[in-house]
Amino acid sequence: MKNILCILLLCSAIPALSQSQFITAGKIEYEKKTNLHKEMQDDHWLDQYKDKIPQFRTSLHNLYFKDGKTLFEKGTDVYVKIPFFSDDRSVDDVIYSDLKAGVFSKKQAVFDETFLVSDSIRHIKWQMTNDLRDIAGFECHKAVGKILDSVYVIAFYTDQITVSGGPLSYCNLPGMILGIAIPRTNLTIFATKVELAEPKPEKLVPPAGKLKKTDYKSLYLTLQKSLSDWGSYGSKYILNSLL
Repeated sequence: MKNILCILLLCSAIPALSQSQFITAGKIEYEKKTNLHKEMQDDHWLDQYKDKIPQFRTSLHNLYFKDGKTLFEKGTDVYVKIPFFSDDRSVDDVIYSDLKAGVFSKKQAVFDETFLVSDSIRHIKWQMTNDLRDIAGFECHKAVGKILDSVYVIAFYTDQITVSGGPLSYCNLPGMILGIAIPRTNLTIFATKVELAEPKPEKLVPPAGKLKKTDYKSLYLTLQKSLSDWGSYGSKYILNSLL
């Protein structure tokens, strides 16, 4: 009887032990969505075609992570062409981050050119909240940050995944970011599933090739100079390029 009781106690402890394990490597699938109907609110010409345009433009992306390194790239292709809207070339961007070294490298399409943007990881002063949300089966904590002086970013991170990375190049929270919302750009990026298989070494190398090299500030100045006469469209394009 005593032996049976010990076995039962041991079995009951196993789930608790597995739940307390922390994840250090794997692959996360994210769904990136832009609310096109909100994008159209100030465009009276497009508003008349609202019933012909889907509410969301959607694409899937994968984040590979291990040993303090992450790589964010396009996943399964679900991207479709939207009437009256130009293609979103950012779906093909590749972003590598070395969280320990504090640097990132991004293969980024800007109109007809492709840049290799290399720089320090952007510092965001996050403000923690008490709000919780379940994302892809993980309990996530809400934090709010600000970029580019006035653009608010809402992030949801889980401390069950100890790598402090996230989609795009957002990071430096006490765990993996599984959800991002940027109200100013009508953009959300939320995890749909997490796989625990370790990524292959070739999945965690920075992008390379015959690309035009630049840094974050120089890219901003280039965009500002090129699009200074484009009005609100130019300002929106610059903002989306710097996220």
